[in-house]
Amino acid sequence: MLTGFCNNKGIGMVDAVMALCVVSLGVLSLLSLYPVGWSSARSSDERSRASEIMHRELENAEALIMNPCNIAPANGTIVKPAVNSSAQSAAQPGDANFTVNETFTQLATTVWRVEVTVTWPGTANGVIGSRDVTRQEMFRYDRTKTPPSECADGSVSVSYN
Repeated sequence: MLTGFCNNKGIGMVDAVMALCVVSLGVLSLLSLYPVGWSSARSSDERSRASEIMHRELENAEALIMNPCNIAPANGTIVKPAVNSSAQSAAQPGDANFTVNETFTQLATTVWRVEVTVTWPGTANGVIGSRDVTRQEMFRYDRTKTPPSECADGSVSVSYN
């Protein structure tokens, strides 16, 4: 009979301690990844919410500029210091506050460039987007008149601010 194949001694104390150390090291290395993962998820969530706010602000500015009945924004920057990600005036559970800077530049008689920068606490650059907007006669609409009709010369339905 071969004695090497019939060892009935089992696992020794040293073997068990070594196995426990290897498993503990593996578990601790996995646990060390959690903060990195949570930080990455938080950063992704903030960037996503900021992108939604940027898109919403660009769309609103475009809609107001395109309508010739509205007063065109003057060259300059409008700062909105506390914009909620839920788009509600009061903060909702889970909301985050963002700062929105809208810069308007008139490029031609009927063309404006709108640049929106959305930042949040902990970031300096944030999310930036821009759009060139042209006034268009087919968007002439006076919201103060029912039924909707063209705005009268000199009348203003909405001012951008």
